[in-house]
This record gives sequence, C-alpha cells and structure tokens, in this order.
Amino acid sequence: MAESAVKDDLTCGFPDISVDAEDETEIIGGILAAEIYGGLAVVLTGPLGSGKTALVRAVAGALGIKSVKSPTFTTETVHRTSALGFDLVHADLYRLDSRQIGLDTELQFEEYLSERRAVLFVEWGERWNAPRTDCWRVDIYLHGQPNPDARRFGFRAFGEEAARRLASAYGRMIDAFAESRRRC
Repeated sequence: MAESAVKDDLTCGFPDISVDAEDETEIIGGILAAEIYGGLAVVLTGPLGSGKTALVRAVAGALGIKSVKSPTFTTETVHRTSALGFDLVHADLYRLDSRQIGLDTELQFEEYLSERRAVLFVEWGERWNAPRTDCWRVDIYLHGQPNPDARRFGFRAFGEEAARRLASAYGRMIDAFAESRRRC
C-alpha cells in the first residue's frame, strides 16, 4: 500500500497500543477476532520477528482455528471455517517482490474479498496494493531491550464498516489493558 494512498484513503486511525508480553498480543488477537468479517483485508507490517504470525495465530485461535503457521514458503494458507460464514486466508508476501504481486500472480486476494467469502490476513502487506475500503492496517513495532517481548501496535482503518468495527475493538483493547495493568 503506497504511503500517499494510505493518507488519502484513511478513514480513521488510533493511538498506538504498547504491550509487554506475548499473552497481551493474544488478547489483542482475541478482541480483533470478534470484529472481523468476510471481505475484510488485514494488512500486517513489521520487521522479522515482530509478531505478525503470532497475531494471526491469536485471531485464528479465538475463532477455533488451530495450528496456524507462517505461510512463508507457500504464500497463502486457507483455513476453512464453514461455521463462521467465511474462511480465514493467511498470506505472507515476504518471499515475493512487488513486481510479482498483481494480476499476473496466482494470488486470489481480490476474489476472496469481492465475494466476501474470506477475511484476508496479509503479512508483509506493504508489498501489496491493498484495497481502499474494508481494510485494517496493523503496524507492529519492536521495542527491543530490555524486554524483547515488548511491542507497539498501530491500528488504521479504511472504509466505514472497517472503521466502525476497529473502533469497537480498539475500545475493548484499551479497557482490557487498563484492567490488567490495575492488577499489577
């Protein structure tokens, strides 16, 4: 997604959320799972080891999907979820360069989204020209030392329904972390 397109088409963005442990990434994933829907693209960005796959695994786990692994070598994995009314497609574009991602590839991203039969999670999503609506962008940043598990998540939404649902999830994330930090 080109940076200029992001700024022009952004429906809403939220202040970053910092987490200190992997179980807090699982909380974020569980909350996001309650708001995803068929036709939504979730673009994940961040350096190697930032937790993109961990976040997808947390969302999938909350939906009852087990054994989610990074599809780096297969480009995409479709997890069938007939009970939900849509499938979860997990794609990883790390091994593809931007010239390989487009109409000439075998990727069916647009088909999944247009038919609203899947929610699409795309790791290394900055390499894909994501749709301008029904899209969340989740940027994951590493905090580094002294806590290697510390992360910062940035959330942006493109499209009205995507914005409404992400706003709902974001509010629950803020409440969940405020509550958990009060107990410490």
